[in-house]
Amino acid sequence: MVALLTATLWVVLGGSDQDPGGITAAEIPLGPGDRPKDVPIARAGLVELKLPVDQTRITAIAFHASNNPTSVELQPIGNLEYHTSPRDGRPGPERAAVDIGAPAGTLVYSPVDAIVVGVSDWVLRGKVQGYQVSLEPQNAGDVLVVVTHIGPHAGSPVPSVGQAVRAGLTPLGQVLDLSGVVDQELSRYTADAGNHVAIEVIRTGLD
Repeated sequence: MVALLTATLWVVLGGSDQDPGGITAAEIPLGPGDRPKDVPIARAGLVELKLPVDQTRITAIAFHASNNPTSVELQPIGNLEYHTSPRDGRPGPERAAVDIGAPAGTLVYSPVDAIVVGVSDWVLRGKVQGYQVSLEPQNAGDVLVVVTHIGPHAGSPVPSVGQAVRAGLTPLGQVLDLSGVVDQELSRYTADAGNHVAIEVIRTGLD
């Protein structure tokens, strides 16, 4: 297990954007994985995001910019190593979102203690690809934590509006397999297609 984690998390801040890191999904045992440990990955103001997937299933972590003008800058925290992707013309904060790579089918848990305020279809290239969950953190009413790249898991119900969720305890769905749908940005840093769960914090009101 130590060797697996070492291979998974070799990437350091400022690491090469040309040399893929991480491990392939094929090297990770099949299944949904365990509940994630209580590991912080980023902070946005008063909101602290926790790891949403089993740490042993991570293929890579990358922060990236966004085209959404309401995105909030994320400050990486904790001990997990990560990439920062090139801006590629996106005008939002340099670290407006974070992608956590894991094999398709990996269970995704809430990254925050929150209330579900929205569950909607997530559309990619004109086709519904799973759903998007919007969470209102308990300690910050002026932002939403938006989780995408997820779909329903057979053993867990789809979240519902008004539901209270707990970081690392409440499942939201599972990582989608988008390998045949789109070239995923995270694949720059993995040895596979780059399937992942995506998290973004967006502002909904004034400070």
